Amino acid sequence: MADDALLGQNREAMRSDDLSRELAALQEEIAALRAAEQADESAVAALEADLTERREYLAVARRLLADQEKGIEQKRAELEEAMAADARERFDEVMREREAAAASLAEAAELLLERLVALDRSEDDARAAWATAQSAGAAGRRSDLQTPPEISAEPEVMRESWDRLCQEIRKRINDRFEDELVDAASRSPLGSAINDLPLHLRDVARQRRHAIIRGAGADNGGG
Repeated sequence: MADDALLGQNREAMRSDDLSRELAALQEEIAALRAAEQADESAVAALEADLTERREYLAVARRLLADQEKGIEQKRAELEEAMAADARERFDEVMREREAAAASLAEAAELLLERLVALDRSEDDARAAWATAQSAGAAGRRSDLQTPPEISAEPEVMRESWDRLCQEIRKRINDRFEDELVDAASRSPLGSAINDLPLHLRDVARQRRHAIIRGAGADNGGG
């Protein structure tokens, strides 16, 4: 009986020791978990602080970006306006130069017409002078009474320039006439008159008709 009691006491003591060790291990594990939890909380707090800082930085960056984009759009609008103003100024300048060239050409044309009248007059004067000379100095010789061909011929000094001028005028008249034909055909009902044009003008007339149709569609869409 005494031995059984002693054995029971030993077993109780061993169980107490085991429980103590288990309790100590659990406490150590809990302490470790708490330490890990605190470390994680500190890490989370640091991450949250970093995230807050980054969000603030992102908000500032977005505001700066919006301001920059707004500034760029404003500068782009100013640039487009300046380019348009420059283009209009250049157009006005070109038109002034064109008007000046046209005025100079008109003046030259008037001068040319005056020179043509003077040239015709000088030819008449030459014929009259030749007739007078023949009558006064060599009357009765029929061959001498014939007018020299150089009187009615174009003066050699003007022949090349005159031929170039005539060719240019004929070309311009022909180009204007063809342009009028193309314009009339391109505006005909369904373009039916295009096939009546010479072959080399038909493609031009078709392209112009397409451009007219596109322009009309754009005007209707814009309205």
